[in-house]
Amino acid sequence: MGYAVLKSTAPFTLHLRCDNCMRESTRDIELPVGDDIPRDADELIESAFLGSLKFNCRPCGGVIGRLIGIEGGNPYGY
Repeated sequence: MGYAVLKSTAPFTLHLRCDNCMRESTRDIELPVGDDIPRDADELIESAFLGSLKFNCRPCGGVIGRLIGIEGGNPYGY
C-alpha cells in the first residue's frame, strides 16, 4: 500500500506574444500547493495571480505581452 504525497508546486506554461514585435515566447511558472492556489488553467485565469506577473520581451524590449495560451496545472493536487 502506498501513500499519495502532495506535490510542492503546480506547474504552468504561459504562452505569450509581444505586442511590439509579435514574437511568441513561453514562461514557466510554479505555484505552491495550498487552499487558494489555482489548480488548472481556468482557475489561474480567474485568480489575481496573472495580474502580478511582469512581461519583458528579450529581442525587442517590449513590455506589453498578450497571453495566448496556458498549458499544465495539476487538477488533483498530487
